[in-house]
Parts: sequence; C-alpha cells; structure tokens
Amino acid sequence: MKIKQIHIRNLLFTVITLLCFVGNVSAQWVNDPSSNTKLVIDPVDPINITALSDLTGGAFVFWEDKKGTQSGDVYYIRFDKNGEVSFRADGKAVSTRGGLKENPLAAVEPYGNVFVLWRGKEKNHPELYIQKLSKTGLRLWQNEGIQLTDSKVEKTDYSLRVDKKGFVYASYISKSGSGSNKFSVKYCSLSPNGKILSDSLKGNLYNSNNTISETEIIPDNKGGRFIFWLENLNNKTLLRAQYVDSTGSKRWGNKPIIVSKENNNVINYSVGKLGNSIYAAITYQGINKIVYQNLINDKGVFLWGTEGKLLTYQKGSQTNPQFAFIDSSVVVSWTNEFEKRKDVFIQRFDAKGNRLWGNNGKRIVSIKGNQFGQRIVHSLKGGIVVAWIDKRDNNAPANLFIQKINTKGKLQWDTLGVMIASSKQTEKSYLNLVPDLEGGAIAVFKGTLNKENEIYGQKIFNSGTYASQMLGFNTDVKNDSVKISWYAANENDGTTYDIYRTTVEEAKENDWKLAGTLNKENKSATNFYEFYDWPDVSGSIYYRVAQKSNRTQPQYSAIEKVDYFRDVQSIMLGQNSPNPFSSSTTINFFLPETEEVTFEFFNSNIETIKKIEDVEYPAGKNEIVFNAEKLPAGIYFYRLKAGKFVDVKKMIITD
Repeated sequence: MKIKQIHIRNLLFTVITLLCFVGNVSAQWVNDPSSNTKLVIDPVDPINITALSDLTGGAFVFWEDKKGTQSGDVYYIRFDKNGEVSFRADGKAVSTRGGLKENPLAAVEPYGNVFVLWRGKEKNHPELYIQKLSKTGLRLWQNEGIQLTDSKVEKTDYSLRVDKKGFVYASYISKSGSGSNKFSVKYCSLSPNGKILSDSLKGNLYNSNNTISETEIIPDNKGGRFIFWLENLNNKTLLRAQYVDSTGSKRWGNKPIIVSKENNNVINYSVGKLGNSIYAAITYQGINKIVYQNLINDKGVFLWGTEGKLLTYQKGSQTNPQFAFIDSSVVVSWTNEFEKRKDVFIQRFDAKGNRLWGNNGKRIVSIKGNQFGQRIVHSLKGGIVVAWIDKRDNNAPANLFIQKINTKGKLQWDTLGVMIASSKQTEKSYLNLVPDLEGGAIAVFKGTLNKENEIYGQKIFNSGTYASQMLGFNTDVKNDSVKISWYAANENDGTTYDIYRTTVEEAKENDWKLAGTLNKENKSATNFYEFYDWPDVSGSIYYRVAQKSNRTQPQYSAIEKVDYFRDVQSIMLGQNSPNPFSSSTTINFFLPETEEVTFEFFNSNIETIKKIEDVEYPAGKNEIVFNAEKLPAGIYFYRLKAGKFVDVKKMIITD
C-alpha cells in the first residue's frame, strides 16, 4: 500500500478558501459553558420560547415578549450554524397587526421558510392568525399575516404542522355557550402560498358538551390529516382521534376512536408520524404516573395491542416522554422519579414494539441529584442527542447537560454528560434542542440573573466539544486514490491525527484499520489537513479521523463513505448515498466490461416497488439515481443482477 501525505498549510494565506468550505470560523459560539452566546439583544421577559432547525445547521427562535408594548407580542430571529443572527438581533415582530399576540407555534417547511401560528386579540375578539416568514426575515404573507378564524369565541388550544410539499395544517378547539359549555374540534388547511383550501369548509370535525383540550394534528402527506384531542368522558380524560382524508371524509367512522385506556385518566400525550402510521406516547395518572405507547395505522388499527406497550418496568413515576425516529424505530426518553430522585432514561423500540435496549432502557447519567426536563433530537449522523436540566447541587441553580447515544444505545460523549450551561448564578428554563446536521446539536434556553432575562445558545459539536476540533471533514475519490481532508480549530500542542478506514458499514472498534497519521506542525488558530490513501480493497470504504492529544480524550470525526473501484476484475455494487435519505439517493456500481444490468427495489415485506430491467451500461464506474417519490419512511432493499452476478444492499427512507 502506497501512502502520500501532504502537510499542513497555514490558513493565514488561504482565508477565502476556508470561508468557501466551512463558513466563518470566527463563529459567535462561546467555547465556555459558563458564558453562553446571547442570541437576542435586550429582551424584556421572553416566555414561550421555541427553537426549530432551519434545515441548514442553524435555527429559528420564536418567543413572546412585552418589549415596548403593554400587551404581548411575538418575535423571532434566525441564526446560522456559526451562531450569527442573520437579521434584527433584537427580534423582529412576526406581524404588524395590533392587539395582543400570544402562545406562538411554529413549523418549518421543506424549503427552509417557517410558519408561525398565534392567538391574537383585536378589539377583544380572540382569533387565530398565521404568518409565513423567510430565512432572511421577510414577512411573506403581507405584514399582518392571515386571519385563520372569525368566530369571536374562545380558542382554548391549537396545533400546527407542515407536510412534505409545504402545505400547512392547523387544528384548534373552540369553546362557546353561556352557562353550559360547548366545545368543538376544528381544522384548517392552507397551500404554501397562503390560500385556504376548500376542504377547510368541512373543518368542523367534532362537537361535544364534554370538556375538550390539547389538540394535535399530523399531515398524512397525501392531503389528509390525523387529529387528536383529550376529552372528558364519564369523569375520565381520554385521548380521542379521527383521520380525515384529502376530501374531508372521516376514515375512522362517524365517531372518533378512543386511543387511550377507557378506565384511566390521561395527563398528557404526544404523537408523531412513523411511516404510514402514528406513534402515540400517553401518560396516565395513577399512584405513579405511567406511560404507554401505541402505533396506529391509517385504518385505525392498534398495531401494538389494544392498550399498547408499557414504556418501562422501572419503579416510580414516568413523565415527559420525548421521542425521535431512527429508520423504522422510535427512540423515547423520559424522566423517572423514584424515592425523591429524578433520572433521565432512554429506550429504543422497533416497529413491532419490542424493546431494544433492555427492559428498562438506559440511564443517561448515573450521578446523585435530579435530572429532568429533557429534550431529544435525531443527530442525523448515527444517533440521538439528549439535553436535560441537571440539579446536582441543592444550593445552586440547575445546570444544563447534553449526551449523544448511538443506535446501539452506547453513550458517545463523557459518561457524566457534556456541560451546556454552568453559570452558578443563572436560573435556566425553556430548554430547546435542534440538530446541527453534522452530528451535534444546538441548545437554546432562557437565562435569568438578577431579574435580567436573556435568550442563550450553545453548540455542541459531533466530537462532544464546544469548539469544533475538526470542521468540514470530507472524503473524495481522486483517480486511483482517496483524498481525506478537514480543517481543525483550537488545537492543543502535540496534537496528532490518526486516519482510519473500514469496509464494515456498522463497524465495531476492532474493525477500524489505521491508514496513516499526521502531526500538527504549526501554531495557527485554524489549519487545513489533507491525506491521500491508496486502499488495497475495492467497494464501499468508510473513513474517520481521530484527533489525539495528551490533554484530552481522543475526539472522532464523523464517518464518511466512498465507493472505491480500482483494478477490479469483478462486478461491484456500492452502498447508496446519502443513506438514510428522504427524496433521492445515488447508487454506484462497477462493471469490468459492458453488460446488461437489472435493478430491483423492494420494501421490508420483500414486495417489488420498482424495477429497472436489462439496461446496458459501459465498463467502469456507473451510477443510477433512485427517487423515493411517495414511498413511506422505512427500510428498503435494492438488488443488482448482471449475468450470474447478484448482490443486495439495504437503504433507509426517512420522513
């Protein structure tokens, strides 16, 4: 094996190149958790703070405040992956409409713009309003936004979601009547350009004299929607639901179904779309609070049994279930309270409801104190990130911690968690978490010190550090070699880099083979590294880099894959990339000579969903593009057939 190393280049003379690849490395993020980045200038008393990914590594932040007004208003900012606010660092009002604005809900469309729904009062009439906002700070539905309701009755709760095509769905509960209360569940749909759709004329879904609360709506990505709410029936609070298709027809019968147990009181619930089904986590009141889960298909069938699956057998009360989807499974985190101690746990369930990480799941951190208020996101780079409020000292305000867990349930960062915010004087609340799209996450939260309120942010990179040690990690095939490159910032003296490769997709530690080593050779704040590798194997090859220093634990880059074909005398099928994917993916394959090729694609039931038959391809490296189109999320397979050669690989479609 031949190895060529190209040494470090001082970036003082290549700033422009650096900016092109990794953006502004003099980022706003603070690498000290005791003094986090202030995202908003001079808020007064921000409440109802919500952060959402902007789909490019940054986030939108919405909040309610009384800046310069007697009544509340709703503001927002957007910051990029470097923590830099792109417009109005003091926050821009979502609407110029007068009157009170409160309780904002937001959802990001697939193209990166964002919708916000709020309750407003003009002339004491409580109505719902919605606005579409661009990443650059423009109000896209005029300055005032769109008024969704005009019923002049109280709106007690509402929900907002966006489907894959950018259509907007809202459900809400209205309360009317004097003396005897009357509740209604209603819904409304809008096109991406703000047109209220005709199916909204059928939007009065359900009426009852019973108390109704807490609605949620989930699009089916076909023009229909699943709608949930809590209803008091026979002195029990139950979870009910209905599926309304794109024509406004009720698919689960004239009466809504009851999702929860009929003899237990529901405290709260959360729902999300997993493939073509709906996942529901339901918290029940009892001697101890317990959580059950279920998966409901579009026909209203309970796939995990009538009562569902118990979240854990752990003793104590379970609260605050938070979940994220990986492949066709769900990862759930919750707070367990037992004998005056609170601990955060996490568990993974497959599509059949089987527990994958033991009967009781994994404790996030084993340490005295109380851990609670967790948030969870899919890191999009092979795992789950969990952030939580942590009170380890009874005499000081709680701090914030974060941890990454891989798909096997193994903790990836410091076993005690990585500190997000450690100020001993600041009270912390409204914890939000968004993925940075590079394997790490960004926490957004409120901090209060001496009655001064701020909205803070802190980024934790894929390596579990505050300041990224490796940026822009990339692999690329160059003729008969593989080029591995990256930037590094804030390096310690004596830092070395070990470059590893493997041909195993889900590699264990002993599957990684050392390809070479580079040493830090200067004292620049930021350096660029290149390494050229000539593998002695062909096919899909995975690379990662370990940054090593005698001052810290090794930090690992993300894992990158290349399809490498060199001096190959046989047919080879590469792993699709990206994988997982939501819209399209590329499949590479190598032919030693011109040949007719057939590609077949199957779902998890081994049913053929697509076929490309007897197409002639030339000798050498070839590729095809597979489009997910309207396929549901899940595990799929593709098979290449050429003459007597057959090979099969797995691919994953996400929502």
